[in-house]
Amino acid sequence: MELVFSPQGPFQTNCYVLTHENRAVVVDPGKGAAAWVEQVLNEKGAKLEKIVLTHGHIDHTRDAGQLAKAHGAPIFIHDDDLFMVSQPGGGVSGDTALLYEAATMEPLTQCESLTHGDTIDLLGLSFAIRHCPGHSPGSVLLVGDEVVFAGDVVFKGSIGRTDLPGSDPAKMRQSLRTEVLNLDDSLTLLPGHGPHTSMRAERRSNPFLNNLDAIG
Repeated sequence: MELVFSPQGPFQTNCYVLTHENRAVVVDPGKGAAAWVEQVLNEKGAKLEKIVLTHGHIDHTRDAGQLAKAHGAPIFIHDDDLFMVSQPGGGVSGDTALLYEAATMEPLTQCESLTHGDTIDLLGLSFAIRHCPGHSPGSVLLVGDEVVFAGDVVFKGSIGRTDLPGSDPAKMRQSLRTEVLNLDDSLTLLPGHGPHTSMRAERRSNPFLNNLDAIG
């Protein structure tokens, strides 16, 4: 099993590709990610099996439709963020939609649901789906035995914004309390932006986790 990642697009959104033998999964392919993902697939001789979206903001989803169309791969997203991908550019400012060329985004159709409490199989590895609204209504964590795809829920030293359309500071506080702070310290966090970190490090030093009442 191999995991590679590359920051893509104007907001440098981390796109992750997990490969094993001749199989691959991609998480959060933002603007420009399709070309990089195709390069990885060619280098590994791998077939893209699934496209998984930690939430619906366009910087995480911009190239998902293009990859799905090219490879016939299903797209997985929480139902509460479907409104963003059914109308590309939903949930972000008009300037961001223009920056990400939402008008020419390949439509995301027939998405499959990421449901809290279920698991999703990624190349034989089981990831628990944890619904963490706050940054967006349908943000999720994908929690494996060793790593967590954290999207924009939690970053190294920070958390996702709660001042966007559809964001909710109170729900973010609840998500951090009930889901993030209950993660095992041994887990590596793979965030949607910035460097990787560990749950142990964030529990000790992330000011937002240590002062939840200040989020608002």
